[in-house]
Amino acid sequence: MRTFAAAFAALSACAILVTAGDASAFCRSTTCRTSSAKECATDENSCPTDGAKLFWPTSCVSYAVNEQGTQDLDPVDTADVIRKTFLAWTEVPCPKGGNASMTFEERPPVSCKKSEYNKDAPNLNVVLFQDDDWKYRGIDGTLAKTSVTYNDQTGEIYDADIEVNAANNTVTISDNPAKIEYDLQAILTHEVGHFIGIAHSAESSAVMFASYSPGSTSQRKLTPDDIDAVCAIYPPNNGVACDSKPRGGFSASCDSPEKSGLCAVSAVGSADDRKAPAGSSASFAVMGVGMLAAALSRRAIRLRRKQ
Repeated sequence: MRTFAAAFAALSACAILVTAGDASAFCRSTTCRTSSAKECATDENSCPTDGAKLFWPTSCVSYAVNEQGTQDLDPVDTADVIRKTFLAWTEVPCPKGGNASMTFEERPPVSCKKSEYNKDAPNLNVVLFQDDDWKYRGIDGTLAKTSVTYNDQTGEIYDADIEVNAANNTVTISDNPAKIEYDLQAILTHEVGHFIGIAHSAESSAVMFASYSPGSTSQRKLTPDDIDAVCAIYPPNNGVACDSKPRGGFSASCDSPEKSGLCAVSAVGSADDRKAPAGSSASFAVMGVGMLAAALSRRAIRLRRKQ
């Protein structure tokens, strides 16, 4: 497990925000993290008002899917569904004209199966499935988790990785309502929103609402609230250049690929590890956020196929 200068912060996926009835209830993720020592200020929609807002400093971001996929779904069909979830947030038409300045580049499948950020080495933004064990304890109903590494002072996103909890949930890719349990397209469309810096919305119909109802496909498609969010962060014609290369360069492999992504959300380490790197005025932080199943009583425990 690599260590890097980090100020660790974790955001629980279990909090469902309270709506205030505004037309736009979207929230942006920020660098502020509520802890026992500090309470982040919020607005009427429970959106954080403290800290710098998170954003990618480029108009295009690359991602890759772990080549193992998940053992219960066809890999080609799964890749197609994942592609649709990123396309949902690509060049979104904005209400005042023009398209949001965000696109995605799909890289070939990769061997790396770990959520991590390497400060002094190449990186990749990976989508992976945890089939055997979901290491993130505390919220058994979590369907997926996105770990975002960012500059703790400016909010600039350095890296983002998505993990799907296929160990405890029956993830499906069918369009047949009778066969849908936990719809991968709906779940990952939500996670890609976190990937680009959007927090949970107070609007219950939005893709970025904090929970998912089993069998639903409504969160496959962006709502006006989601569109307002992506257009606010990446407005049309913002003049930001496209550079899809990950920070530090691209690498399709990582250390110990079979291990889970705990490197992104493990303990902070020594006090010295939390200091900003030499020559830098900012530290790094990692935010973990995801989607919670709304009806835990209906949550299916995933059945293994006999080998």
